[in-house]
Amino acid sequence: MLLIVFTLGSCSLERDLSKTFLEKRDNISILLSKPDFVFKTNNKSWQIQDFDKMSNDRQEAALQENSLFLNKITDSVFLEKYFTALTTGLNSFGISVYEMDQLMNFMEQTGTLYQVSVAQIELEEDIFPYHVEETFDDTVVYFEDFELNTVNVNNWFEIHKLNDAQAVNNLLYASHYLMDQIEGQFAENIFTGEVKYKYNLFPMDTNSIYEFAGMLGEKYAGYIFDYLINEFVFRNFPENQRPGVYMHYDHEYRILTPAGSDRFIFMQE
Repeated sequence: MLLIVFTLGSCSLERDLSKTFLEKRDNISILLSKPDFVFKTNNKSWQIQDFDKMSNDRQEAALQENSLFLNKITDSVFLEKYFTALTTGLNSFGISVYEMDQLMNFMEQTGTLYQVSVAQIELEEDIFPYHVEETFDDTVVYFEDFELNTVNVNNWFEIHKLNDAQAVNNLLYASHYLMDQIEGQFAENIFTGEVKYKYNLFPMDTNSIYEFAGMLGEKYAGYIFDYLINEFVFRNFPENQRPGVYMHYDHEYRILTPAGSDRFIFMQE
């Protein structure tokens, strides 16, 4: 309880300014630009025999050929899931979204205008070493090791406020991953004393990656709105001071909390 009180008290000005933004903001419109394709990187080079002896072109081809997921992902499907959810999420915050072919309509809007560019999206295939262990009879340690497949989705955003001489074009980064899921436990045979790890493996597939794209689009809509809030906080903070807390707005419960690490990473400060 003391920690909660301290946290809330330490960001009182940031919270007050965030509330001001929510209460007094005018109409917000975003011009959204999208990448034409998705970069794909397979990091599992050790699985390919004589990889170090190959030319660069052959290495790249071999990585694609030996990928479990990347060569099965259709860019257009992934991007459609991602940007449909991103647009719907931004609309839920009361933000109007325009695409590049709607530029003239966008420029006719009143209120505050932003250009948001999803500059690059990368799918990165890799392995996560998963280790589980348990001690029996206070002495014997049993363990199992697994290699779980992962796909990281790395994202680079540029957000620029238009018609504002003080605007800074910020490069922002966010990354989240999807991974095979495993559920299990060690079980001891009461008659033989044999211990085995019994588990269920739920491997990800192409459809789960597409679904993940939609989840990320919705999540990054929240990241963008949080950026707009914190940009307002930064601009209205006392001179020669900087905010100590980056705020997050929970749209469902309509509350403000410190974002912690659940936010964009600024690539330059």
